[in-house]
Amino acid sequence: MVGAANAQETHTVNRKLRIGVIGVSRQSFMTYSWSDIIEATKPGSPRGNFGMPFLGMELTHVWDPDAEAARNFAERLDMVHVKNFDDMLGHIDGLIFAGMIDTPYMKTLAKPYLEAGVPTYLTRPFAYSLRDIDEILESAAKGGAPIIATAKYEHYREISALRNKLPNVGTIRSLQAVGNTVDFPMHFHIQFMMLKILGYDVDEVSLFYDHETRANYVHETYLYPGNGDDQQPFVCTIDGSRIPDSFHINVYGDKGNASVSMERGYDTWQEDLLHRYAPQVMDMQKTFYNKENFEPYDIVRKKTEIYLTAFYSRLERGGAPVKVGTVPADWRVQTPNIDTNATIDV
Repeated sequence: MVGAANAQETHTVNRKLRIGVIGVSRQSFMTYSWSDIIEATKPGSPRGNFGMPFLGMELTHVWDPDAEAARNFAERLDMVHVKNFDDMLGHIDGLIFAGMIDTPYMKTLAKPYLEAGVPTYLTRPFAYSLRDIDEILESAAKGGAPIIATAKYEHYREISALRNKLPNVGTIRSLQAVGNTVDFPMHFHIQFMMLKILGYDVDEVSLFYDHETRANYVHETYLYPGNGDDQQPFVCTIDGSRIPDSFHINVYGDKGNASVSMERGYDTWQEDLLHRYAPQVMDMQKTFYNKENFEPYDIVRKKTEIYLTAFYSRLERGGAPVKVGTVPADWRVQTPNIDTNATIDV
């Protein structure tokens, strides 16, 4: 544990941060996009090369329960494949959980690193129960570990662009948002993006979908309570779209309307990386370098709670609205198509 802390204290701007990775098998961003950005000039970066070092990080260590996947990834990018998941302690400055299938057992894998104070990126959807996210945050608090827990839409410039427009609409009457949901719920980024725009003071949530992983229809609503005379309660509706990496957001107020949108239309993989993936990776680096949370622990818990309340609405109430704060801490998402109870032999 002491070695891990010392490793973080010795890094300077004269060398790159050493980053460990967990999660390089199925459904991993690291294997096809994040590594292309972080290791832009290595020959093993398969689909994109910026021609110059892009960030002050380097991928040095990797572990995955699928040892073959970890070995292949390590060989491709000249990394160290560690035998045990906690063997990276003392050798890395930051840790990235890169596989979306790792969520059920992330609390176990993250614990030694968080308690050692290692800055960590937590893979979405962060937890499948409030008990799990509480355990993760307790480990982070114990070690004073900076964390970043986000989906990529939370890093887009359209967030600040729409926020700047909101004062011009007056009292908000309603919002309508449509976002990509090709692989619901993993790629339903817009649910977190709307919280980033509007805040986390959501009163009720409802959710309906026709399939957990290949939805043709998704409809989610956030009921915001308002703040009295200046802003009455309003509803934000969020619908799924089968168009990859796109969103449209419209705000309707008593003094006017506002909107932002993003169409998928980049011609090259390098452009996709720069505009769609790099903003999130850059904020990971800021978190690792500055050793400061990207957002407070309580916000990470709140947006996890809102996410879980949505699932509670669908699975326990047939899509009816559910008050945020009423989901039992030990209630766990259980669906036919997502293994939310996965265990891991460590």
